[in-house]
Amino acid sequence: MGRLSRDASRRAADPHRQRPPPVSYPSVQRGRGPLRGHRRGAHLGTPPPAPAAADLTSCPLACEHPLPQQCSPLARKSVMQKNAGTQAFDDELRKLLASRHAIIYVQTYEEERLERALDSLAARAFSQPIPFVTWSVTEGLCFADEEPLPNTNEPLAALDAVLTHPKTALFFFRDLHRHYEDPQVVRRLRDVYRALRRSYKALFLSGPELRIPRELEKEVIVIDLPMPTMEELDEVFQEVAGGMKGLAVELGEHYDKLLRGSLGLTEDEARGAFTKLLVGKRSVGPSIIDRLYEEKRQIVRKEGILDFIPPRISLDDIGGLENLKDWLRQRLGFFTREAKDFGLEPPKGLLVTGISGCGKSMAVQAISSYWQMPLIRLDMNRIYAALAGTPERTLERAIQIAEAIAPCVLWIDEIETALVGTDGEGASLATRIFSSFLTWMQEKQQMVFVAATANEIDQLPPELLRKGRFDQIFFVDLPTQSERYDILAVHLAKHNVPNPDDFDLLSISKSTTNFNGAELAELVKTAMYLAFDQGRAVTNKDLYRAMSQIVPLATTMSERIKEIKRWADTRAIKAND
Repeated sequence: MGRLSRDASRRAADPHRQRPPPVSYPSVQRGRGPLRGHRRGAHLGTPPPAPAAADLTSCPLACEHPLPQQCSPLARKSVMQKNAGTQAFDDELRKLLASRHAIIYVQTYEEERLERALDSLAARAFSQPIPFVTWSVTEGLCFADEEPLPNTNEPLAALDAVLTHPKTALFFFRDLHRHYEDPQVVRRLRDVYRALRRSYKALFLSGPELRIPRELEKEVIVIDLPMPTMEELDEVFQEVAGGMKGLAVELGEHYDKLLRGSLGLTEDEARGAFTKLLVGKRSVGPSIIDRLYEEKRQIVRKEGILDFIPPRISLDDIGGLENLKDWLRQRLGFFTREAKDFGLEPPKGLLVTGISGCGKSMAVQAISSYWQMPLIRLDMNRIYAALAGTPERTLERAIQIAEAIAPCVLWIDEIETALVGTDGEGASLATRIFSSFLTWMQEKQQMVFVAATANEIDQLPPELLRKGRFDQIFFVDLPTQSERYDILAVHLAKHNVPNPDDFDLLSISKSTTNFNGAELAELVKTAMYLAFDQGRAVTNKDLYRAMSQIVPLATTMSERIKEIKRWADTRAIKAND
């Protein structure tokens, strides 16, 4: 019972959590007989009488506001934490308790962290500490560090105990959703709701997926436990590092970067990552951050909703697109305190449209490197695959992770594929997802810079394009002659081709009028294959031979490209010179 001993140690250090000595508990039969318990003077017994009128107007919570004469139950409400901090979560719970919300579902993977938060809430939210009672099918009802109450492993018996408990208390039931197929459990939950809404008792349920019986959808309140903050991650790192004797942590000013790079991980994921990075080391320095990013990439990938993309492409790796680069350079300082004091708001996002193969995806990846922000990629197909239960919940989970990692760049590649080409029920679902996403983009408070790319730009809905969603819309056209020169030079250098000055890139760039960036990259690669096959260095002749083997997309789809250009003439800013 390690959890109970940890609870006991916390209470020993906190005078608010001291209780009278424990008492013994008689056996309990499901739905029959008295059930008595004790924690801070609390008792389980016969059902209490209806509360007096005065009880409905005085709030036992440690707050100053009065309550209305009668709190009517609210319908199911989904709360997306805008300011994902522990204090905001605690404040939200206090409000729900003060307004007599009887059953609260907390959506989270972090059961133990939630339990600690509720335990603390029971100790401090009220004018005096109240019982915090946990239940699981393996332990039954547990009051603090006492032995579990006998015969309460079955959910009906445990819910009966909640009904007969006469004092204010918080109850936390683990994995109750596993028993929803039993109609008696669902009925008893509805009984609990009707009884608890007239008191300040509350029943908490939790799980990574939203699972609520249909009969209770209008009664249960749903909130999210925010991801750990930098302060909480700092405590985890200090705990892990402090447990390794002789370890010297030499991070200095890079320590904040380490913590910021850990945002978006659960407490246990962060603890595991820190332990793996520190174990067996005598000292660690700034290089640990790169290894943390790799660990984080694997952890985020495991959930299957987002991809964590390590920084590999810089602005120097991109030939051309000078207008886009200038825009990014001008906004580099927007994330500083000086910019905030000046009255500037950080940029919200960027839509990069244009012809396929011209460097849109590379440009997005370069934003992350240039601004030194984590890059996470959202594949809208995974949203519709409902990897977190439902498409709506999957989108909500993706946004929650992005906001926890903030400041970051959220990359949505080929955004139009998620919004077009559906009909019937698929169209209705796409509309709901699209509406939720637009609302978040408009109202988001966290520094999540949305960088979206699109090929079929004329199919994008107008709601996505209006100001307030994206700060700017850039159109990436086929590269100009000077840009083709730069792109060829970049790829020759990338492949370590010797003597790059010996190539007549001016002539080759003039001869590749309709080539896009991807085709120029392929041209260099093909020339290298030709030279390698003959056992010699690459020459100008190889580049020209490779050129003759490539039919540009602009030639095969000339009419479609003309349509795209006409659309962009009046709706977007050119990324090229």
